[in-house]
Amino acid sequence: MVTNNYTDSSFQVVGDHNEVSAERNSLKDQKPVGGREVNGFEYQIRSKDEDIRRLEDEHELAMKDIRRLEHELVMKDEEMRRLKRQLDLREKEFASLRIAIRSACTDLSNAVTTVDDALKFKNKSPSKKGIEHFYTEEDLYGAEKSERSDLF
Repeated sequence: MVTNNYTDSSFQVVGDHNEVSAERNSLKDQKPVGGREVNGFEYQIRSKDEDIRRLEDEHELAMKDIRRLEHELVMKDEEMRRLKRQLDLREKEFASLRIAIRSACTDLSNAVTTVDDALKFKNKSPSKKGIEHFYTEEDLYGAEKSERSDLF
């Protein structure tokens, strides 16, 4: 036998059931919105992951460029040191040549002075041959005798 005794508690159950049904229907209505939001979040996550991968690739390329530039810098530094060593050697050679040239100029100047002095010094007793031997061999240190008589 089934009795329908409606008591306060049975109204409560029916009311709760209606409330639950309304919530369930509301949730069903919200499900597509929630799904779209989840899809949006998943899209944002995929987009951020792609951004991260792109930035990592860019970072890797930048690091390769940095290593290449550092290598080029090392090579340029090495070339500069090599060129500096060459320059130092050239400067030493030039200094040595300057000294040699100064010495040669001094020797030449001394030789010119000696010749000039020798030409000014006249032999007081010329030889029998006459004027062609007006200067003695000792007057022109290191000079060779000339057989020409038209010098004076």
